Amino acid sequence: MARRLTSALILLFFILSTAHATHNRAGEITYRQISDLTFEVTITTFTYTLSKADRPSLDIEWGDNSITNVARISETFLPNNYKKNVYVSQHTYPGPGIYKIIMQDPNRNYGVVNIPNSVNVVFSISTILIVNSSIGTNSTPVLLNPPYDKAALGQVFIHNPAAYDPDGDSLSYKLTVCTREDAKPIQNYTLPPASREFYVDSITGDLVWDTPTATGIYNVAMDIEEWRDGIKIGVVVRDMQIEVYETDNHP
Repeated sequence: MARRLTSALILLFFILSTAHATHNRAGEITYRQISDLTFEVTITTFTYTLSKADRPSLDIEWGDNSITNVARISETFLPNNYKKNVYVSQHTYPGPGIYKIIMQDPNRNYGVVNIPNSVNVVFSISTILIVNSSIGTNSTPVLLNPPYDKAALGQVFIHNPAAYDPDGDSLSYKLTVCTREDAKPIQNYTLPPASREFYVDSITGDLVWDTPTATGIYNVAMDIEEWRDGIKIGVVVRDMQIEVYETDNHP
């Protein structure tokens, strides 16, 4: 009897600990070039407010074998149990090169349909930064629409990040895979189920889901690529969350 009680308490502790660690819903990393080698990087995450997990600071992996713990500069509480968190830091790179900036944090929120056992999957986002004086100063696109949205069951859903590039560079878009620790693809990740198709328009950036076939929470990711004179000079990965629900409303 005592052994069964102890096992039950351990299981309960594990469940509660896991629940308290699950909170990441969406996010992206952007940057602004300050000088030849110095950049200001902004991490924006969207988290689940009913979770007890919170991150007053996060680690940024700069891609040059260095890591900085960065304090949160703002948090904004939003409808539907979302919270927007913003972290900003500056970094000077040792020289020209291609650097992959990564943020990873345990874990994703519970119940994401197309990510198996999402509550135990690390949330990560990344951005490719190229330091090269020959391409000139570069900052990432600014994404005006937040990376979360609601879709109606059985109706066409369209989301656009509303991206613009402050340097006037051309942008293209494509689907990619949501990632886990070290920005590696999540094993057994699948695209949300659609009755017809699920795609991103490479020119307009419209993410089109035609049409959702089941309710629930889904995560998807897209690459937003920057081009200058026909050369790709950067990539921002947007990891976003879509909630599908039943409704009689027809947008």
